[in-house]
Amino acid sequence: MLYSAPWLVPVATPVVKDGGVAVRDGRIEAVGPAAELRSVFGDHEEILCPGVLMPALINAHIHLELSHLTIAPLADGEKMCGWIENLIQARTGCMLTVQQKEQCLRQTLLEQHQSGVVLMADIGNEPQSSFFDESNSEILHLREFLAPTRAATEAVKEILAILPDSLAVTAHAPYSTSPALLILLKERARRLGEIYSLHVAESSDEIAFLQTNTGCFRNFLERRGAWDGTFSPGDPSIDGAVMYLQSLGILDSGTLCVHCVHLSDKEIRILAECGSHICLCPGSNRFLRVGRAPLATMLREGLLPAIGTDSLASNDNLDIWREMGILREDHPQVEPDAILAMATQGGAEALHREQDYGSLSPHRKALFLNVEPEGLDAVTCKKRLLELLTGGKRPRQISWIVES
Repeated sequence: MLYSAPWLVPVATPVVKDGGVAVRDGRIEAVGPAAELRSVFGDHEEILCPGVLMPALINAHIHLELSHLTIAPLADGEKMCGWIENLIQARTGCMLTVQQKEQCLRQTLLEQHQSGVVLMADIGNEPQSSFFDESNSEILHLREFLAPTRAATEAVKEILAILPDSLAVTAHAPYSTSPALLILLKERARRLGEIYSLHVAESSDEIAFLQTNTGCFRNFLERRGAWDGTFSPGDPSIDGAVMYLQSLGILDSGTLCVHCVHLSDKEIRILAECGSHICLCPGSNRFLRVGRAPLATMLREGLLPAIGTDSLASNDNLDIWREMGILREDHPQVEPDAILAMATQGGAEALHREQDYGSLSPHRKALFLNVEPEGLDAVTCKKRLLELLTGGKRPRQISWIVES
């Protein structure tokens, strides 16, 4: 089958005007100018698409189990620890029924697919929902563990001892998970070849905690009776969370560091050298007022971050198109083709699924999008097309191309 359209955006290769994609047996066989493909595949059926052929999007960090929660954004001067306390209170005090929570989760799954998301990395404290099997998008579910004390660490160890290898697990963050458990969870992920995704350097208070064991996170743990000195004494000599993880042997190509707002140039180089991946959540960072990630430096060091939305508890909505627009606003020096690559190729590489998704390239799955953004008729050049796709507005029409 041959699909052709006025515009082709393969991501891994340059934009093509009047381009096409040839597919066979559920995989992409060739991409390029439609005229050239017709000369090779002219005896096969051709489907004329009205918009832009492009890879499906990837949401590399989402908390689906929080789909029923909404929490007010942080105000100027408020600490992220306060939002965490609000989240805990909202979860424990929620009066919705199980059926109502399930409906919210189903609605989020539907909206992700309708927006063009083919793959999600879902982080949750509970076992995978049975509704994931109904989703039209693929979901990588990682059960997340927190353990700031010795007793909590031992309790998690007991769970891990009986947990089937078919279930993937990960750690929450350096400030909430003991060093021993961070290492244990990473060892399990390495053994099973799983992605190890954790929140890293989301706020400046996290860095202060790792350097001195003081600040709002120490106070937060003490208020909850979750401080017993399990964490090693702070080390003022470390630049931040990445250096801390490096000292524990956590960093490798299977590690996905999420948020990464407060990283030094040295830490970014460390991630690049270790082959670790990054996922940025600009909408959530704006909601929580924790700052902007140093994206230009990451790209300069050869890192291509993925994009995630986090949850409705820390974001106004879960739209990857909007996240691309926020990145454009926050980092005007970054070219739009890099932003689009983050939402597609970056996510595929971070989740080790580049053999299936992330670009319109030979051998990838024949599962991609035809999109029709507002203003497409007026587009005459490739740069303007990329600006339109990454401007923050979801295309008026998103259609799936699915060939099995």
